[in-house]
Amino acid sequence: MFDAEATEKELRCLTSVQVGPETKEYNLLRADEEYRNGNEKDSIYYQVRALFQCADMRLLTEAQDLENQQPNASEILLEATRREKADYKSNKFLQNILQHQLKLEQQTAKPPNAVVDSLDFLEDAKDPKTGYARISNVCQQLPEEWCVLQLCKSFNAATTYSTFCEIAGANGDIYISLLRHCRSPELEPTCLHFNNDALVSLFQEYGTLVERFRRVVTVDPLTVKDQAAKAKYWKELNAFEEYLKKLISELTSVLKPYCFMFLGKRYSDAAVQQQTKLMYDHVDEFCVEHSWSNHQRILLSQAALHANRLPHDQMKQLSYELNNNNNNYNETEALLVYELLKSCASKWEKLEQRQPLAAKRFPIILVVDERLDHMHWEQLAPMQECTRIKSLHSLWRLFKCHKSQIQHGYYMVNIKRGITLINPDADLANSGRRLRSFLEYWLGHWQHMFETVPTEQFMIEKAFKADCFVYAGHGSSLQYVSSRLIYRNRIKGVVFLFGCDSTRVLSSGLYSALYGAQDYYHGAQCPTVVGTLMPALDGNMDNVSANILSQWTTPSKQQIIPWTNIDRQAWVSQGTVKALKGNNETLEQQPNYQMGSLCAILANVQMGKVEPKIYNCCVYVCRGLPVWNLAVQELPF
Repeated sequence: MFDAEATEKELRCLTSVQVGPETKEYNLLRADEEYRNGNEKDSIYYQVRALFQCADMRLLTEAQDLENQQPNASEILLEATRREKADYKSNKFLQNILQHQLKLEQQTAKPPNAVVDSLDFLEDAKDPKTGYARISNVCQQLPEEWCVLQLCKSFNAATTYSTFCEIAGANGDIYISLLRHCRSPELEPTCLHFNNDALVSLFQEYGTLVERFRRVVTVDPLTVKDQAAKAKYWKELNAFEEYLKKLISELTSVLKPYCFMFLGKRYSDAAVQQQTKLMYDHVDEFCVEHSWSNHQRILLSQAALHANRLPHDQMKQLSYELNNNNNNYNETEALLVYELLKSCASKWEKLEQRQPLAAKRFPIILVVDERLDHMHWEQLAPMQECTRIKSLHSLWRLFKCHKSQIQHGYYMVNIKRGITLINPDADLANSGRRLRSFLEYWLGHWQHMFETVPTEQFMIEKAFKADCFVYAGHGSSLQYVSSRLIYRNRIKGVVFLFGCDSTRVLSSGLYSALYGAQDYYHGAQCPTVVGTLMPALDGNMDNVSANILSQWTTPSKQQIIPWTNIDRQAWVSQGTVKALKGNNETLEQQPNYQMGSLCAILANVQMGKVEPKIYNCCVYVCRGLPVWNLAVQELPF
């Protein structure tokens, strides 16, 4: 007979490394059971526990453990013998060494309230109630501008003996937990559950998506020189585009009418605050009058906040579903909700016309289950600034490490110089030529390494110490530096990984926790990593990377022509940088070209404003903290 209490007690004493995949599956099983039994808070607790792999603690603590093993200057002197102390007093060389060590210790000394790397805040939670309270407490301490959504796939008994592809393609339910939402901390976290027949085929199709794309684009250049072969290639690529569009449309349909949950809080000024308060007052009045739950109140508040982003058919569907949550459908109530949302939509439209800043939104943080990470969640609201993270624990750690540099929900940087590593294997001739010409044009004042395989010493002493590190080549750069060396370091700069699958999570065995390059960088306290979910075409990736960097980094001179005014054809085919005919305006003459928010630039990429083909725009994601570069734009607040 299954004894939940005994199992809980046993698992609390062990890590997932010792127990194996059953730890995560057990937590997911409990999450399912508690949700079915109406214990939404307990379900959220088990979901949060399931997404944090205890094995991740190694990434978080190993560097700190190594630092703790190093004796400080006082300990060295304390352990010295009488003769050694006498020698020290007369040995200038030893005195200089210890003085230097003391200086280093003073520079790296942690304040009394320093962050402790080992921060499993649920480690000693004795029951779900205690754990849920801690989750709520953690979320309340996060920036008030953030909305935090957790995406979790349900329990699957076959996971423990399946391959990654089988796990990704397996059927399951999706939980979306609103850990921090538009009414936080006034109202507690809540959870949505999606169990749709369409999920069966959706998971299956997504499970083979990357391999399907590889089959289309992996061709021998020598065999596609004649017109018939070229026509066949483009026909297959266009067919894949339609297939991917259909897949994303099906994902959107599964979550309708709740895609508005993927929108963040509006930029706040006096007018926005006043209108938001009035709408929440109307929502609260309605919910009290009709005895609606806090769950319904949160969803209706979020819908009212973004009503002008909701098509009328989704307003009607939402009005029905929210009203039906009481299992006692009332057509009059549903109609009242619909009219309320239409009124809110009209008011937001008018305010946005008067004040364009009211249309902008703060970033949302998606805490994404490794088994859902390969899906295109950003496409549910492509205009929204968004970042991903693998667990609430990882988000909490990054926030605590960089709290002093976070303002208005953004990690503030002032990047003026950086380091690039371009085509180190020297086998991407066209890509290397394009990126070299762009970087010499836009970022000539940075340090560049072209077509040279880096040493691990270069990565540790140069790349990881830079304010910004850009890699462009095959994969994620992990082939040039050990993952252990990454997370044993401290990386404070922003990292760009422009390579195929550069931040795609992968398995290292039959069943194991999935890891991507970003996990090792986050282990080293790197605040933000930009990368790809799947392969992309070289020329298009070069164009995206050039656009992102030109909009977010300071050029070597202000009398430079913005990258969107460069003749793309000449650059793509020959690597030549020249202005389009009739476009000679400099960056100084286009002050709105650059943006401080990196997530806002990536949102433009997701919307197809840089590369219109869906397979070229939906693969780029930001992981970690939302970041703002003050070197190109001041905060608008």
